[in-house]
Amino acid sequence: MDENVRRLLRLQWMERRLMATMVAHLTAEPVWEVKCALALHQWQCAEHVDAFRRRIGEMRNPVPRLDAAPDDAAALDAFLNELLRSRGTAELIAGVYGVALPALADAYRAHIAGGNPLVDQPTQRLVRLALQETEDACAWGARALAAVTEQDDEAARIAQSWHAHLAAYLMAAGGVAGDDSTAAPSLPAARAAGPFVPDFHPRRDERFGGQYNFQFAPHVVYNMPGVSAAERNLALVCKRALEMDVPEMMASFMTERADAPWEFHHDYSRQLWDEARHAMMGSVALEARGIDWRREVPLNVSFSLRLNLHAEPIERQMMLYAIEQSLMPAETGKRFEYETAVAAGDALSAHFHDYDWADEVLHAQIGRRALKRDGITPAEASERAHAVHEKTWAALQQYEHLGAQHDWWPDFVRRVLGHESVAADERPPLNVFGE
Repeated sequence: MDENVRRLLRLQWMERRLMATMVAHLTAEPVWEVKCALALHQWQCAEHVDAFRRRIGEMRNPVPRLDAAPDDAAALDAFLNELLRSRGTAELIAGVYGVALPALADAYRAHIAGGNPLVDQPTQRLVRLALQETEDACAWGARALAAVTEQDDEAARIAQSWHAHLAAYLMAAGGVAGDDSTAAPSLPAARAAGPFVPDFHPRRDERFGGQYNFQFAPHVVYNMPGVSAAERNLALVCKRALEMDVPEMMASFMTERADAPWEFHHDYSRQLWDEARHAMMGSVALEARGIDWRREVPLNVSFSLRLNLHAEPIERQMMLYAIEQSLMPAETGKRFEYETAVAAGDALSAHFHDYDWADEVLHAQIGRRALKRDGITPAEASERAHAVHEKTWAALQQYEHLGAQHDWWPDFVRRVLGHESVAADERPPLNVFGE
């Protein structure tokens, strides 16, 4: 059992560091599909960590230290520190999906092969589940790396070089489990000579238009009186697609609050993935209508930009909590959004908003738990959040020169719905408390 626990400690640490690496890179990663994958796979890592932590606690009393590197993992940490310093999309995919996750899958297979299927069935079950998700992630990564490098010789060279760099460090660690006796080559110079400085400026790739156009009429159109359900529903699916800026913001405070309790990271890992799913739902709903949503809908970065660069981590948390709470009233919140989609006769949007509603109820609970751990009451969080909103909204002015500020909504409605926007002339100001 000692060897089993030793390996599990390294496995859960590898997963935890992988999760943190994916979260730290999500905001600045410009490729939408990679953002989506990072959001999913960091949550799967968190689920594996949580399961292994519970299992280790069942096998050892007192429970070994779980929130720091195992005693025999200094070289593994050196590898993970190098991985964290991945630069750009090609290196990130090559490192996470080409080196780290395949090595983790190999360690899981070895753990299954070396364990007793009777006496250690509970561990075997957890490892098999983790292996399946890890193999799926590896398969996605292989396709993604091919898409990034096949038509770009420089990206291919960068990916190959970084793969070799990281593989050397992992070999020096004896692999993920620490039992690979293959002689390691001499190590290349480490990037991790100084502290890691994350980049929290959100980005979109060249396929997207209007990332700095902060005029986003759907924020107010979706619940304007006198506007048809069809136009309000169109506004809602645009708002859903815009929600990628929520995980882009969450990633910043999760990274900066690395020392928070594991429950904090596990909870917010789930919410981060949910918010990315909502953005994906919006993009699917728009694509189902034949809309070139990357170009036609200015999926701007205003929410994550203003909060990441102009608010403290705890202020971002309070802002997120207050927004989630504001979505709970039936007359104006998530129930209203679902009923709007139903009234518009849009079955796909209604399906998406039904699940979005369920997710947001969970998110409000997550926010309350996190603030309680920090000694902040719901009332205090809501009050302070409005001050944070006003402060950061004003800060947006310094970024307006980065993109044309124009009202795209009337032309968009005319093209998609075939009539003029009822909300074209009497919309309230866009200073909206929301994401």
